[in-house]
Amino acid sequence: MLRLAIAEDHPDLRAGLVRKLGFFPGVEVVATAENGAELLAALALLPERPDTVLMDIEMPQMDGVEATREVARRWPEVAVVMLTVFDDDARVLDALDAGAAGYLVKETPVEGVIAAAREAAAGGAPLAASVAGAVVRSVRQSREAERDRAAALAAAGLSARETEVLRLLAFGQTDEGAAHALGISVHTVRSYTKSLFRKLGVHSRAEAARRAAELGVA
Repeated sequence: MLRLAIAEDHPDLRAGLVRKLGFFPGVEVVATAENGAELLAALALLPERPDTVLMDIEMPQMDGVEATREVARRWPEVAVVMLTVFDDDARVLDALDAGAAGYLVKETPVEGVIAAAREAAAGGAPLAASVAGAVVRSVRQSREAERDRAAALAAAGLSARETEVLRLLAFGQTDEGAAHALGISVHTVRSYTKSLFRKLGVHSRAEAARRAAELGVA
């Protein structure tokens, strides 16, 4: 039995989805809600959690992204599949970053919704074809950013240890705190700091922190 919960703020769409799902044996809708807050309250009262939540994004009081984050935090065994009209990159990536296992658009036939819910419950990551490109672009951009960071660090000529010191200084660590974190002496931290200041062409911790952000270290 596939146990589903639905969060959808439009009553007619919510009722229509429940009705369509009811035609399929082995599928049970155990909770419905019109917003994220109502969904969390409903899930908390269930003696047995659903396998998958079908989650809209734009909802009052608590939207689908925030609700997804809460579901993932409270009940990590419950899969969330977004079911929404929006397929722009920002919303797709926000939902996936929040913990959604999959992302569908509302044009998806009910058979496809059920298949995606089963796949997500089994640990899969079902994605509508129209949103898969967002994931590919995100991965590509992350890799390009990592290459750019590595190239910038190489150009700056910082050693691995100097990079570690720079990161700690950028996050506001004192010399003593950095020394403790790295297991080295305060004198050694100050030597590394002097060296990295020279290599980066900076003269203060504030300047070093800004440079660290530019290099992707902080």
